[in-house]
Amino acid sequence: MSKNPFSFRSFTAFIVTWAFLVATVTGVVLYIVPQGRIANWVDWQLLGLLKEDWGNVHLVFGAIFIAGGVLHLYFNWKPFKKYLGERISGHLHPKKELLMSLGVSLFLIVGAITQLPPFSYYFQLNEWAKQAWVTSPDVEPPFGHAEELSLAGFAKRQNMDLDKVSAELRAKGIQFEGERQRIIDIARANGMNAMRLYGLIRQLEARPEPAPRIAYTVEDVEDKFNGTGIGRKSLTTISETVGVPLNAVKDKFVSAGIEASGDGTLKAIAGKHGIDPIDLIKVILVEGFRPPIPPGDDRRS
Repeated sequence: MSKNPFSFRSFTAFIVTWAFLVATVTGVVLYIVPQGRIANWVDWQLLGLLKEDWGNVHLVFGAIFIAGGVLHLYFNWKPFKKYLGERISGHLHPKKELLMSLGVSLFLIVGAITQLPPFSYYFQLNEWAKQAWVTSPDVEPPFGHAEELSLAGFAKRQNMDLDKVSAELRAKGIQFEGERQRIIDIARANGMNAMRLYGLIRQLEARPEPAPRIAYTVEDVEDKFNGTGIGRKSLTTISETVGVPLNAVKDKFVSAGIEASGDGTLKAIAGKHGIDPIDLIKVILVEGFRPPIPPGDDRRS
């Protein structure tokens, strides 16, 4: 007979401990990973695991931690009940602790919803950590979940000739099952990510037709460009789209007190000046438009 029989109670305690540690590590990783559209586009990995893998591990061990906690309470119900009885008998005042803990919890919930300081700092750090992975405009997909589209759907969305796309990929040694296969599956089957695959056929995109040179109003710009993903596009791309030479765009920005480079995305440029990307389009197309100056900006003085 074994001198040390298996203890399910001890086993549960260790499981809870390991689940807590793993959930903590995966929680930290998920806090700093790039946004999903970027992580999937470039097949972001850490320690050989994709963002989806880290998320799955976090979900599993989060559930194990909860289940283990319930079992732990079950095995220790008698001492826990005794502990509560002793406290109720006069050592502590449960009502006071209960109300204080409830108040702190409500405070945390309200802070998370309103995102007022200091909670806003926590979310800003999260946003900064995720954006830090964006080292080039190419890291941004042309549109959300682009890698999930079939080759045919992607070509249509990007205004490409599908036959030319297929021929170009095959000429570059890319193997794929057919035009209905997803971009991400084609990329991974050929040892690359979706961003790199896109780079092989990007030159086949038809150049966007420049917007007609008309007298735009603020309302015209908002109607035409809101919701079109302009924030992800570089200033050079926007220049070509609206039909205004890049040098002329930069001159307009200088006049409006805005610093920018051709490679910078509108979201990044706007963020540095505390304005919205759509305001930059207004500067380019609306004669005499000046973006609002955020509070605390030196230009207010």
